[in-house]
Amino acid sequence: MRGLRWAVGALCASFALALIGPANADAAVPRSFFGIMPQGGLGSDDYERMGDARVGTLRFEIFWAGIDPSPAAGDTDWTGPDAVVANAARTGVAALPFISSAPPWALELDGRDCDLHECPAYAPRGSRALAAWRGFLAEAVGRYGPGGEFWELNPTVPERPIRAWQIWNEQNSPSFWKPKPDVKAYARLLDASHAAITREDPGAEIILGGMFGTPLGGRRPALAAWDYLAKLYRQRGAKRDFDGVAPHPYASKLDKVLVQIEQLRDEMVKANDGDAELWITELGWASGGAPNPLNRGLAGQADRLSEAFRYFVNKRRRLNVALLTWYSWRDNSATDAGLCEWCPDSGLLREDGSAKPAYATYTRFTGGS
Repeated sequence: MRGLRWAVGALCASFALALIGPANADAAVPRSFFGIMPQGGLGSDDYERMGDARVGTLRFEIFWAGIDPSPAAGDTDWTGPDAVVANAARTGVAALPFISSAPPWALELDGRDCDLHECPAYAPRGSRALAAWRGFLAEAVGRYGPGGEFWELNPTVPERPIRAWQIWNEQNSPSFWKPKPDVKAYARLLDASHAAITREDPGAEIILGGMFGTPLGGRRPALAAWDYLAKLYRQRGAKRDFDGVAPHPYASKLDKVLVQIEQLRDEMVKANDGDAELWITELGWASGGAPNPLNRGLAGQADRLSEAFRYFVNKRRRLNVALLTWYSWRDNSATDAGLCEWCPDSGLLREDGSAKPAYATYTRFTGGS
């Protein structure tokens, strides 16, 4: 679960050399290294296309608030995650869930009064709510982990148990952790998650929620990813509760992406955790839409993908990168532009399913078509 140690100071110095490497994926790179994050529902055509593209890992959300409507036993509805896990398995794609949100009934245990629209961005905090969270996670691992109930109920689906679980998403941003980021509260959530998951599957990996570099442009109450990570390391026992750090290092240019990676790695090394894995669970650029530093046009989107993937493929062992996930799979004009102005046009595919130049670039790395 821990990889090779990496020297932070070598990052920027080696950048130019990395770009000289071959465009095709190194044969030693596992298929699972190349990830995709959708920004909307997926149809059967999407999964078939992912198989053709040799996507390695599909990152998706397990939305507690939408699955577990009440504290009553036996009323969880796994229909949505079941479909993702089954379709991914059939196309040879590993599934990486990030677990997020909380249903109103669970937050009532914390004394919080909110509705289904407001509640998801609040995490469980008190002992009773955290006990409910542990119960939900145990059920999820018992369903999709090794020897899980899902595989028993679906013997025709190739068994690809989930072995890595990501805890929350962008918890350093007040958009996803309300009312404001709270490192101590996240450490408690992480501790509860580690206990629940490893009790069901001792070999499972626990991945931190993906952290956007500078939410709100670096303004409070948001916390920069590296500052958040430094504070997390100072929480007693927190380092033992996770195996991977997950950046979302969005930036206009690759050199600015690498600065963010360097700052995170610097905090990892300071905490004597330089061997931890990096799971880059979101990275991308848009091909159009409103003016934005992350809107690079059709050709620019493909160029940015090529530069970033070439760099991280060539440096994956040195950086101990376990996953590189492109955001996103397909354009979605219905995406909430209030959260991300450039997201609607971030897909490898257009909304009608036609491929952009970035799709061809992605498949050159994966060996797909």
